[in-house]
Amino acid sequence: MSDSVPIRWISRYITQVADKYGMSFLDVAVEAGLPSEKKRIQIIEFLTYNQDVAIWGKVSDEEYVIPISFTLEAQLSFNNSYIGYIIG
Repeated sequence: MSDSVPIRWISRYITQVADKYGMSFLDVAVEAGLPSEKKRIQIIEFLTYNQDVAIWGKVSDEEYVIPISFTLEAQLSFNNSYIGYIIG
């Protein structure tokens, strides 16, 4: 795994969200469940790819692997932020 993922944090983070909100992780509003600081993960596999819907994949912090969904909104935000790097 990449050295750019220095801290194992996924398990602790998900447990904190569950303790605080006491419900399904999927029912927590995105803004409410955001980490207080930026964290790094490594995308290890894309399970689907379609530019018109969410992209599913697997990410890891070196200790745990969890599924992730990149929403259409997240994809558009990423594309708008990095278009200059991609095109050149």
